[in-house]
Amino acid sequence: MTNTVHFTIKYDGPALENHQMDVRELAPALMALSNMLEEANKVAFPDSGSVKVHVQGNFKGGSFGVNLIAIQGITDQIVAILSGPHSSAFSNLMAILEAIGLIGGSGYGLIGLLKWLRGRKPTSIQISDNQYIFEVIESNFSETFAVDFITGKLYQSRLVRKELALVVKPLERDGIHLFASGKDGKTSEVIEKEDMSCFEFTESEEIISDIIMENILLQIESAAFKDQNKWRFNDGTCSFFGEIADSEFIQEINNGIERFGKGDVLNVDLRRTQFISEKGLKTDYSIVCVHEHRGPLQQKFGF
Repeated sequence: MTNTVHFTIKYDGPALENHQMDVRELAPALMALSNMLEEANKVAFPDSGSVKVHVQGNFKGGSFGVNLIAIQGITDQIVAILSGPHSSAFSNLMAILEAIGLIGGSGYGLIGLLKWLRGRKPTSIQISDNQYIFEVIESNFSETFAVDFITGKLYQSRLVRKELALVVKPLERDGIHLFASGKDGKTSEVIEKEDMSCFEFTESEEIISDIIMENILLQIESAAFKDQNKWRFNDGTCSFFGEIADSEFIQEINNGIERFGKGDVLNVDLRRTQFISEKGLKTDYSIVCVHEHRGPLQQKFGF
């Protein structure tokens, strides 16, 4: 079974007045578009079928139509039907295209989010009411930007953003000033040459936030005494693994000064680093300073 969504992308500018475009620029951009949609489908709907991109129609005025075709086996179709009203292949395709911003939709897509960021790194990324809230703090001034859940997940995919950067890369050429996309003859999104910096991509991991919280009480759930092993802690709301980065405390452990029992508590300075890796949003914890080692907390009852 096949589900199809038709949409259009366009490159425009003086260099395309003769309705010609260098295949060395066009082919990588189209390959990147295909890769981006395939990866977006995996990120947003990991259990759905594959996505392919076909080119159809004549090249007119620097624009051309692209058919997006999802091909799924009968098993995928049955799973989609049983898993809910928004899980059909057609709905998935529409959701992906809208989340990227290629055909518009009810909110801002990935393209709109990257334009808002203007190359800035989010100070924090939070989830609230099935939305991702991006915050940027500069000079004590805070800005926030809300996007739907799928768009937030796509931002966290470095591969999706890498391929999107390649889709708009032809704008680097002199004489190509504009990239546009839309559906049914209507333009949904426009990226101009001056927007190029919004879509730049770096290969290294991106640190979103790096903060140190002082005098935090952590209960030890498990302690690892081998080099580079992480301990498991609970802060009263959740459990997580954290590295002990306090060299003096490690030395006391090695010298046998520090000994631990079930439910022991540490008063620490906790470093929380949030970053985006190839696999998405990640958070690392490390104990930069141990102020106090306490026994188990005793619950007090009043009568």
